[in-house]
Amino acid sequence: MRTPSEEEFKEWLLHPVTRAMREVLERRRESNRCAWEGGSYSDWDSHTHAIINAGAIGECKGMAFVQELDYETLIGELDEERERAETPRGGGAGEGV
Repeated sequence: MRTPSEEEFKEWLLHPVTRAMREVLERRRESNRCAWEGGSYSDWDSHTHAIINAGAIGECKGMAFVQELDYETLIGELDEERERAETPRGGGAGEGV
């Protein structure tokens, strides 16, 4: 995959679809915050409570990542992905048997 230029990234940020998507994400994050404050992610069982909260936090962090993405972070993520793809995987159980 070709690495986008900083200019292309800036154009993507200004694109109407990108702007609309980021606005939707902001509304969803705010809705999740309000639901959390209202106790929607609570449960009497502590294990269930932890799972519900972890899911909500993960969803919000994912939305925040997209909303707050900058060019340097994008390039860093792409570089890390390329490094992982180029690094040989270690042998698992039963390999070479």
